[in-house]
Amino acid sequence: MEKQKLLENVWIRALAILCVLALFFTLCYFLKGILISLFLAFTIAYIFDPVADYFSEKKLFFSKKRVPRGLAIAILLTLVLLIMGGLLTYTVPKTVSGIQHVGIALKDRYPEYQAKIEKVINGYRDTGFGVLLKSQLETEEGGEEQTERQQSKSRNGKSDGTGKSAGLENKIPKPILELKKHIPQVMNMVLGVVKNVFYSTFGFFGVIVNIIVFGVVTVYLLNDFNTIVAKGNELLPSKKKEKIVDIMSRIDENLKAFFRGQVMVCAILSIIYGIGLTVIGIPMSFLLAFVGGFGNMIPYVGIGLGLIPAIILAFIQYQDITHILLVGLVFGTGQFLEGTVITPKIVGDKLGLNPVAIILSILICGEIFGFLGLLLAVPIASIVKVLIDEGIVKYRETKLYKGG
Repeated sequence: MEKQKLLENVWIRALAILCVLALFFTLCYFLKGILISLFLAFTIAYIFDPVADYFSEKKLFFSKKRVPRGLAIAILLTLVLLIMGGLLTYTVPKTVSGIQHVGIALKDRYPEYQAKIEKVINGYRDTGFGVLLKSQLETEEGGEEQTERQQSKSRNGKSDGTGKSAGLENKIPKPILELKKHIPQVMNMVLGVVKNVFYSTFGFFGVIVNIIVFGVVTVYLLNDFNTIVAKGNELLPSKKKEKIVDIMSRIDENLKAFFRGQVMVCAILSIIYGIGLTVIGIPMSFLLAFVGGFGNMIPYVGIGLGLIPAIILAFIQYQDITHILLVGLVFGTGQFLEGTVITPKIVGDKLGLNPVAIILSILICGEIFGFLGLLLAVPIASIVKVLIDEGIVKYRETKLYKGG
């Protein structure tokens, strides 16, 4: 009885839940290298499961039978591969031509850049930075002259030793003598090369294994996603089943609102950036628009990934402030429309996350899980928000809150 009463205490249960969550996140931290592929596979399966359901609900041609789940997944994967292939077919030539265009512009305008750099250096000659730069250049020139003198000395065959040692050195080939001097450096270099080859080889195999695991697990989850969900519902305690299903449905609604809405928002931003940068005449406008638009999947990161390279390319191409301001206007317009029109209309207020909460979740998840944490920061924050809201509801039902 005492044990049962102890478990009924809301604070004991809250402490137990916190301990379980702490243990779970600790395991995730130590196993994050293995869990990255599994997390990504589950995320992809979760996003594309409704699409697979849509195809599997269709009927076969000239038959009343529905499309098998495996065939639906094959159709989905084929469509994804075709879309990715089409994007690469269009993007790669555009990117290559843009890089060539920028390289030609840099080559043609190199004398102008050199003159401007020399003017800047002459303007700061008497400052601390100029003195430091001058001293560094003199040191490097002195080192080069000393090296040249040593090489000249070795070529002329000069020696400060006795005649016996000189005769011995004459009998030993010069390449062997030079090799003897540099044996420690050569051994360190060889060991470094072997180590790099070893690590890069096993690192390459590790990447291949992760890709294979990711593909296999994704297909498996897509095929059995509904079965896994149904079996999970069967394991829920009967007394709390309705409440748990309600919480999970709210989490599911938030996650779907984020993933599907964010993909549409990123696509619209990419179109806005692409049209604006193309009109201005910025090289590689399609690539910059794609990176800047879909980089918005990580909040506040996409604007930096697209804006900074676009400003650099605008300066290389035109060397004036007008085009730089136009680039800023394009990205500023996109961000303004995203915050005031696009996101509220598509995603709405379903997530209900404060910008400060989003920034904190990105910083915390990025520190713990790395790049994967940046991708999953907002979904994790939306799940935590639902759980916190439910905890607040429970707290308001307690005697402590009511003052009983």
